[in-house]
Amino acid sequence: MRNILENPFAPRQYGELVKVTERVYLFRNIVNSSIIIGDKGIAVIDTQVNQTMGQRLLKAIRTITDKPILYAINTHYHWDHTNGNTVFHSAGATVVAREMTKDFMVNRSPRQEAFLRSRGFTLGDAPFLPQKTFEHEIELDLGNQPLHLIHLGKAETDDATAIRIPAERCIVSGDTVMTGSFPIFGQPVMNEGLMANHDWIDTIRELRTYGPEHVLPGHGPLAHDAEIDLLLEIETYFLTEVRKRFEQGMSLPTLLADMEVKFPSWIREIAEVWGTPRYAILRVYRGLIDDPEPGWQHLKPSAIPTADAEKLHQRTRELQDFEAYCETAEEVAEGNDFGLAIAILKSATEKYPNLPEAWTAYADMLTQASRTVSSVLEKGDFFAEVERALDVALELNPDYAPAHLQRGYNRILSAYRNGDETETGLKSIYKALVCGLHGRRVAQAYFSIGLSHRTNGNETLAREAFANAIAADATFMPAQLANMA
Repeated sequence: MRNILENPFAPRQYGELVKVTERVYLFRNIVNSSIIIGDKGIAVIDTQVNQTMGQRLLKAIRTITDKPILYAINTHYHWDHTNGNTVFHSAGATVVAREMTKDFMVNRSPRQEAFLRSRGFTLGDAPFLPQKTFEHEIELDLGNQPLHLIHLGKAETDDATAIRIPAERCIVSGDTVMTGSFPIFGQPVMNEGLMANHDWIDTIRELRTYGPEHVLPGHGPLAHDAEIDLLLEIETYFLTEVRKRFEQGMSLPTLLADMEVKFPSWIREIAEVWGTPRYAILRVYRGLIDDPEPGWQHLKPSAIPTADAEKLHQRTRELQDFEAYCETAEEVAEGNDFGLAIAILKSATEKYPNLPEAWTAYADMLTQASRTVSSVLEKGDFFAEVERALDVALELNPDYAPAHLQRGYNRILSAYRNGDETETGLKSIYKALVCGLHGRRVAQAYFSIGLSHRTNGNETLAREAFANAIAADATFMPAQLANMA
């Protein structure tokens, strides 16, 4: 976890190699990968969240060994664990996974892809499909380093694979085990995960029967008994508490409200990066209901804060023009009432539906409010609405520079956080500059260009762009912070 006092725009290290044994490494990132070394070559387990990160992983591997990469193994079908497959296939690896995983990469990925895109992820082409598949288990040999790939049971996904490394007393778990922050108990667009039964718990117990000294998780630091015990405790808590209220006949809104005010301190104190307690409730609840369209979560409340209708009326009834809406919204936002600020600017889009400025201001306020939310998945509620608003603005005026700027700025910030490609965001920034920007917006554009260069490791060009941003507006704080780092 990053220290909240760190400069938010400083140069970042995307991924960190952790030596587990002499021949096993964990590549720690927003998603983990594992590297297993044998006499003849190596295996990479899970290939990163995007191809840019896959290239960074490959570069990191070459700092510890020049042996050939024999296998790239996928523990499950999720894009964040398979998106770098192309990188390692191109490097000579055979991509390996369960036959079920290959099937899901084709047939379940469209829903998952749509879900992740709505969360602000730039995914690129579909992941390269496994070339070597198996049904339940298979043995691979790296040269005096046998690997045992086995399906131990259902966990976050139905196709979960664990990789035992007997000579090293290690198991790579994929997302069957997650540590360091609140777990992702299954995405709401699939009918799998923590499904109101003990399948996942049973799978973890099966994993423990092998007596691993180290478990390399799909997310978070190395797992040992304490971390696994905590994961089981969290799962048991939500399975028990959601079912109890469901059987009492509580509606979902009532159930959510009742549980969320009664979380014990040990739940509240767990950091949120991807999963959240609310997602855990929804996941278990989803497994308890009958649904004519299995697999979709229709009941996800938005993380975007709302405003009291009467309070909104009082703040907007005397506003005479669009500028007054913007000034009032900014004033409210300075008091951290983002629900009301968002509602004010949404009202502006309703009063001035043909004004691209209104839709762009609404998108900008949503972006500001998203920073108050920790979970990547919860932030996605904001990102999806931002994209919708900017689409409207650019339909009204395809050359409206501030909308292109906002889109590019958001995409480059996302790339900076995730180690992703920045080209998509840069296209929007350059379009904004061509269409015409002034004052502070010029500074924001050059800052975005600088952050793009920083993401790609070119500090010389990054510094030049930050200096240009400060020259355009010396009060633009993000550029000042970035230039200080």
